[in-house]
Amino acid sequence: MNALSPSLQSLFSIIIPALVLAALVLLWRRDRSAWLVVALGAEAVGLLFRFALTLMPDLLHSAPLMLSAWTLSALVFAVGLLGYAIEVNGKR
Repeated sequence: MNALSPSLQSLFSIIIPALVLAALVLLWRRDRSAWLVVALGAEAVGLLFRFALTLMPDLLHSAPLMLSAWTLSALVFAVGLLGYAIEVNGKR
C-alpha cells in the first residue's frame, strides 16, 4: 500500500488543526471560557507554524528556536484544553 503523497500530507497538516480551531470556536461561542481562549490562541499559533513549514520546509534547520516555540504552543494548547475540561467538570 502506498503512503500518502507529500502534498496530501501537507494539506492534512493544515486541515486537521483548522478543524480543531473550528471546534474550539464552537465551544467558545457556547461557554465563553478563558481556558478556551488560551487553547484557541495557542492552536492558532501552532497552525501558523504548520503553515510556515509547509511553505518553507527548511525553516527548522535555519531557525532552530522555531521548534521550541512550536512545542511551547502545543503545551499551552494542551493546558488550555485541560483547564477547560476541569472547569466544565467542576460545574457538574
